[in-house]
Amino acid sequence: MGSRLKLAGGLLLVGFALSLVVVGRIYPAEVADVRMRLAGPLASILRVLQAPLEPLSQLGQRYSDYMNMQSELARLRNENEELKGWQWRAVELERQLADLSALSKVVSEPGLDYVTSRVVARSIGAHSRSALIGAGRGAGVRAGAAVLNQRGLVGSTYEVGPGTSRVRLLTDKTSRILVSIGRGLVTAEAEGAGDELLDIRDGGRMFDVAVGDEVRSAGEPGGVPRGLRIGRVVGSAKGMRIEPYVDFDRLDFVSVLVPAGLASEARGSGRETGGDEAHLTAHLNEEAEGGSANRVGGGPVADRLVAPSRTVD
Repeated sequence: MGSRLKLAGGLLLVGFALSLVVVGRIYPAEVADVRMRLAGPLASILRVLQAPLEPLSQLGQRYSDYMNMQSELARLRNENEELKGWQWRAVELERQLADLSALSKVVSEPGLDYVTSRVVARSIGAHSRSALIGAGRGAGVRAGAAVLNQRGLVGSTYEVGPGTSRVRLLTDKTSRILVSIGRGLVTAEAEGAGDELLDIRDGGRMFDVAVGDEVRSAGEPGGVPRGLRIGRVVGSAKGMRIEPYVDFDRLDFVSVLVPAGLASEARGSGRETGGDEAHLTAHLNEEAEGGSANRVGGGPVADRLVAPSRTVD
């Protein structure tokens, strides 16, 4: 019974539609007029029916906008992190450039050139204060050469390999250097004490020395040139001592003074430095371990052999 009613209803709708088509063909003007009369009321009815559905339509649009904003926010966060990385690299490169520029202004000794190198490692202990640098015989470096950075004298080389060298820091206990104090009236010997300051020895006119006097190298034949900045005189419980200008905990780039001919020859031949860092680093360990029974503080040698400040290659 139900299927028959559905069939009858369908036939009636089809018949009605066909009738409208036939009437539209026969009376087009009248049908168009009726359609125009019904358009206004039908449009009002459709607007009323669509009003409750409008928030749903806006909700869908807002959800789509929200998802797009989440995607855009994630992209901006990634870009921000990447920009922070580049900013750090730029700051680090700017710092290195400033250090290297300062180094280029320090060296002005006639007949001498300089080789700039990175500090590979430092050995800071009670019995040894030395550093390993990435320049050796291949760059024209020789034993006893002065090593300095933009602040002043760092020390001198005392073991030179093909591509690396060991530097005895001014504060090492075995370090000895002739210095000129004040206006050059007092020449004395500055020696390392294993701490952050230098002791003044053999100063024949110590009564002319005052706190704050500047200390420079007095010059030695075949060794450290005259006039390199070392530090200033300070007072302490042990009397007057020398505070170096160099911050030995922040060594990064240093310059080694070499005869101009050797430096030019090394640059012209294009010889590379490096290759024996492991050998000399082992020596740094052995030296730092010397006298371990009487070592004061420090902990394991591996903890005291530290790399220099982080740099961007």
